[in-house]
Amino acid sequence: MSAVSGSTALQESQGKPLDELLASIRTYTHQMRRCLDANRLMDGLKHASTILSELRSDHLGPKQYYELYMAVFDALRYLSIYLLEAHQSGRHHLTDVYELVQYAGNIVPRLYLMITVGTVYMGIKDAPVREIMKDMMEMSRGVQHPIRGLFLRHYLSGQTRDYLPVGTSTGPEGNLNDSISFILTNFIEMNKLWVKFQHQGHSRERAKREEERTELKILVGTNLVRLSQLEGIDLHMYKTNILPSITEQIIQCRDVLAQESILIRYNEAESPSYVSKEVKVESFDERVKKEKLALEALGDQLLSMNLNDDIFDVNVENDCSYDKEQDYDITNDVKLFDLFWVQIIKLVKARPDLPIQDITALLVSLSNLVLTCYPYEFHYMDRVLKYARLKMMEYVDSIDLHSPESRDNFLKLLLAPISSYSYILTVLFLPNYIPLLQTQLYHTRKVVASTVIQSLIKNKICIDTPSLLEGVISLVRVLINEGMKLSSLGNAQQNRRTKDNETDETLEEQGWLARLVHLLLQILRKNLFEGAERIKYTSPPLITQAIRLARKYKSQENLDNDWNQKASSVYKFIHQIISNLYSKVTNAELCIRYFVIAGQVADQCAFEEIAYDFFAQAFTIYEESLSESRAQYQAVVIIAGVLQMTRNFSSENYDTLITKCALYGSKLLKKPDQTRAVYFASHLWWVTNIPAKGEQDDKNLYHDGSRSLECLQKALKLADACIDPLISTELFIEILNRYIYYYDHQNESILPKFLNGLIDLIKQNIDNFDALTFEPNSRQFPVVTSTSSILEPEGNIQDYKKQEPSLWS
Repeated sequence: MSAVSGSTALQESQGKPLDELLASIRTYTHQMRRCLDANRLMDGLKHASTILSELRSDHLGPKQYYELYMAVFDALRYLSIYLLEAHQSGRHHLTDVYELVQYAGNIVPRLYLMITVGTVYMGIKDAPVREIMKDMMEMSRGVQHPIRGLFLRHYLSGQTRDYLPVGTSTGPEGNLNDSISFILTNFIEMNKLWVKFQHQGHSRERAKREEERTELKILVGTNLVRLSQLEGIDLHMYKTNILPSITEQIIQCRDVLAQESILIRYNEAESPSYVSKEVKVESFDERVKKEKLALEALGDQLLSMNLNDDIFDVNVENDCSYDKEQDYDITNDVKLFDLFWVQIIKLVKARPDLPIQDITALLVSLSNLVLTCYPYEFHYMDRVLKYARLKMMEYVDSIDLHSPESRDNFLKLLLAPISSYSYILTVLFLPNYIPLLQTQLYHTRKVVASTVIQSLIKNKICIDTPSLLEGVISLVRVLINEGMKLSSLGNAQQNRRTKDNETDETLEEQGWLARLVHLLLQILRKNLFEGAERIKYTSPPLITQAIRLARKYKSQENLDNDWNQKASSVYKFIHQIISNLYSKVTNAELCIRYFVIAGQVADQCAFEEIAYDFFAQAFTIYEESLSESRAQYQAVVIIAGVLQMTRNFSSENYDTLITKCALYGSKLLKKPDQTRAVYFASHLWWVTNIPAKGEQDDKNLYHDGSRSLECLQKALKLADACIDPLISTELFIEILNRYIYYYDHQNESILPKFLNGLIDLIKQNIDNFDALTFEPNSRQFPVVTSTSSILEPEGNIQDYKKQEPSLWS
């Protein structure tokens, strides 16, 4: 083919879309097979050359070119099989064919044909393998286009894989050193082409080219895999022949992506997963020596390289996989942590300009090594965390500290122990974990806190000591104390809008926190409820704290639209605790007190129905379990005192409760107790303000003077029924004090005649006592000389006290 026609064909090939190229290859492949089946070798080679001409296209990306390459590869495989059979049958000698294909007009078809014939020739007995390898390697330098050159050399590497010599012969058949040199040379040339690829095209397409380079890196790394599969390589050969060439190429290429890729692929190539079962796997000791040699060989060269944590991650993964596959305890003989730690510290000290991103990347990889190989050597992990904290303080004024890479690395470093340890609270045994966490940005601490809470809930971790609980709170404190800042104006309307401005992510995190608190309460309640008699000591603190929590929710009503629902859940929790306490402990007085207190708090928070239910439960316990008269009296007084301070009951509910309380008081066993309970109950119908609560006016409070008067009249009747005149007179005086109290508080139903009549009655009783058996001063009765000294007489007390109030009918 002439130069002009070749150029024209190239232009036509370059302009074809992939579908047309593949269709052309299929057509010529069919024709080639027909010619070869008819033993027309020359025609078959011409068709093969036409097929290979399609690989000269340079408008395809790596993925498309790979698809084209595979189609051509299938065609050449058929040609290889034919050439071997033709040589063995004597029709065509491979030496002649090898020389013949070198006359192909275009270099790409010519080299592919040379490699196809040459690799078949290498498999023939007594073939000059060394010369063929050298010839193919030298000729392959003729293709310098990055994509075409990379795939050509990949084809060379793959086709020669099974025919590389591994012996020690110095003859033409070659030896192991020839194979090592062949693979290393091919690796170096491919790496140069790969680096060169980034300079192709317009600068605006740099990002696209970098992406395409990443797709091609596997072709370069395949050579290192081939190298690791060669038999007979010992440590001396590795040290003198292989390692220097690889490290030299790492340094000289001066390309970040290439350096990272070579080191990663090199470490992967050393992994046992790449070694075939037929190859004797090297001892673990040999592998460790290789790694140490690699680190020492790079040594100072690392000072001029960009670093990547993936490089060291692969080392860690390989070491640990080797450990598992060989059933070998890595920590017995080899201190891998110390090996890597020394090199990292040496590197960081030698390079003061090393950015924090690279330092943290190295520490992340080292932490993976510790957690994989030394999970229970906590001092190793803590040493890494401490060093990270020190470096963070050192770079506190550096803008790189808050770069996305640094943030991600610190987050990985903090999440690594959480994800590795089955018992998540193991991180609390790392002294430098929480100090490092507390120095992080809000987002990092928030992610760690969310992860901790989710793990605690999912795995139902038991928190059985105060120190562990404090540690958990330290880990999740960011979700408790921090969040969206409110405006300095702080008005109620803006605060109410705060929830609308929160993101779904924030709400979800708060949901996890609420689940954690709920889980703690559930576990606490479950364990405390199993305490039998002893829950009378453990339940009160829990009830008290729950009541405080309910009040706290009330104080947040302008900030949280869901406070009502949360507080309701707390009241239900309180109700369950008290009910359980009542069912297991015979202490009805204590349960009544807690139901009354809970009812009072519920009323203060405007939960009327819940408060009513608490008081109803108190009355139920009173009816069921209180039989001792003194306990009944105390219960009635306590309930009456608390009901008088409630403010949010409807008139109907309030009247039901106070009437019930007054009736219970009137049915006590002893007359003095009945009397006192009833006149105490009179205050329930005449509620006064409580200055301590900020109440100034009692106009809107519950007032029913007539019912208060009925209670006092009932109390007088009960006091008069006492047999002992001394007790009756004492009760009359106590009732008189109540009359005076209501009169001073302007109860219109309390008239002066009632007070004057009661005073006369008290004086009359005192005068009628036998002087021999009674000394007024001994009981400290007041000396009343005349009713007119207090109020104008307006009636007879005897008529008054005999009236029958409608309240008690």
